[in-house]
Amino acid sequence: MDPVSVEVEPNRNAEAYRNYQPAILPAQVEKFIDFIELCEDGYMLLGCSNLNGRFWTGSLWYFLDPDAAPDVEKCLTGIECETGVTDGKFLEDKQKIIVGEDSGVVQILGVSESADEHTFHFESLNSVCEHDDTVLSVSVFSDKKHAVTGSLDITIKVWSVESLVAEHTYRPAHLHQVSSVCTHPQDGHSLFASCSLDGMVLIWDTRNVKPAKVAFNNRAKEMTSVDWHTSRTDLVAAGTSSGDVMLLDIRQPKLPVAEAACFSRPIHRMKFSHHKSDWLAVCADDSKVKVLHCATNSPNIIYTDDRHEDFVHGLAWHSRNENLYSCGWDKQVLAHKPPLSLARMEVNGIGEAKNQEQK
Repeated sequence: MDPVSVEVEPNRNAEAYRNYQPAILPAQVEKFIDFIELCEDGYMLLGCSNLNGRFWTGSLWYFLDPDAAPDVEKCLTGIECETGVTDGKFLEDKQKIIVGEDSGVVQILGVSESADEHTFHFESLNSVCEHDDTVLSVSVFSDKKHAVTGSLDITIKVWSVESLVAEHTYRPAHLHQVSSVCTHPQDGHSLFASCSLDGMVLIWDTRNVKPAKVAFNNRAKEMTSVDWHTSRTDLVAAGTSSGDVMLLDIRQPKLPVAEAACFSRPIHRMKFSHHKSDWLAVCADDSKVKVLHCATNSPNIIYTDDRHEDFVHGLAWHSRNENLYSCGWDKQVLAHKPPLSLARMEVNGIGEAKNQEQK
């Protein structure tokens, strides 16, 4: 009998399955959009999760025009993921991304073009599962060659993007889940901040034998989000489960420089603006989007929008204009234009007196 010919060598079966990608787009963008990311060219990445279906899956979507999202017909490409996706970032090449998933998987995906059909699709370039629980936060260093992830397994890992090897593993990094991580806006691959439900905000330097330094510690305040000021590199913003936003000076740790009551529910994500570095966009387990002006010791709200109909979980500033984009669990992607003048506050784009009592 003639031997049976196979297209894939037996010892390469695992690689073939790991790199297999479906040829068609997912049927739809899931209702629960968990994160939104914009590259320098303005291209948009959306990450969604299916939280009420038979299978807890997710999907990723790539849009050339952020105003076209989340219309499936106008996307460049998309891909279904085996589990929900929590966070993702563009890498140096706008056609490569790094994504964290509910399963603990960290994955590098690339966008490639089919020459014969002139269509685009995602392909898995590398994938590892070294976290024991959900990856809650992903941040990329300024050199674009290293990334850091924080997980529900109380572990932080610093990755080499090219090989997807964990160069540093901090376990335990906190006493509770690592809610958020954020890299230094200028340092290449060493400095980052983290926060946790244990009430601590830590500043890390991977070059040191003892890499962590306490920037804030109060067990009465569960820390849920952290972001680094884009120009004042000594300033870090941290959000709490009670809806407060604190500004921390890492040169004078343990006491907030300023604090503002922003929401009555847990802060989910915060983003400093590229163009106006004192503007901080904030969202929570709430339907509102707010922008704080953080130039003084008493941050004040200069913009509020309540067009979303469910929790807002994603925020991203456009690098080529001053637009802010938000996404949420209502399957909406909305554009915002905060006021140019600080003399007034805006609600849904309508100017109001700055001293008007907020609802």
